[in-house]
Amino acid sequence: MDAPTSKRRNGREWALQMIVQADLNPFVDAEKILNHFWEQQWSFAQEAKGKEDNDLDEMERTLQPSERLATSAVREFAEAIVRGVLKNIDDLDALIATYCENWSLQRLGVIERCVLRLAFYEIRTLKTPAPVVINEAVDLAKYFSNAESGAFVNGVLDRFAKREARN
Repeated sequence: MDAPTSKRRNGREWALQMIVQADLNPFVDAEKILNHFWEQQWSFAQEAKGKEDNDLDEMERTLQPSERLATSAVREFAEAIVRGVLKNIDDLDALIATYCENWSLQRLGVIERCVLRLAFYEIRTLKTPAPVVINEAVDLAKYFSNAESGAFVNGVLDRFAKREARN
């Protein structure tokens, strides 16, 4: 995997996790979600290594948790997606609902719902090529949920991408 693809993939993984947190905490401000997410992830990373903040060198202590975990490019990409999705969530949800045949948005699992929000936003607003977004979204759904989620997400996004291509 080349560096730009890897950066975007990492950014999408971070973004999805933040969007899930926002979905589970709908009345929390987006900036609080972002800050809390990075702090929480940093704590998890340190705990997994068996370290504490006093084990960090001087330079590491001056960095924010987000700066310790991801490059600025990855962080900015992830946070831009999260802010965009959350700002446009009502429109995205209405659009997604039109492509989820026989499924209400609330009936979807949180991962599927959030993966679709991320993907619809990227295709519609960021103009990322649909095949790239679909591949990444399916992979994210499978990774964070299961194979059936990947198949469901693929079907919904395929219908959406075909209609977008005609418009």
